[in-house]
Amino acid sequence: MTVKHTLQERERELRTLFATPAGREELQELASRYHAASGKLRPAGTSVITYILVHERQQGLIKD
Repeated sequence: MTVKHTLQERERELRTLFATPAGREELQELASRYHAASGKLRPAGTSVITYILVHERQQGLIKD
């Protein structure tokens, strides 16, 4: 993600990825990288999309 997206834009982008098996795998890999970088586990019951969005917001990758 090189361009800052709004939260809604990024969520739409992630949901599009989630629609395909390859996209779901890509999301899992991204979540794994974010876990390695932050050390924070994805809370039980939290979707991979929510986990990614929270991490990206905390890192300033999503514009307000």
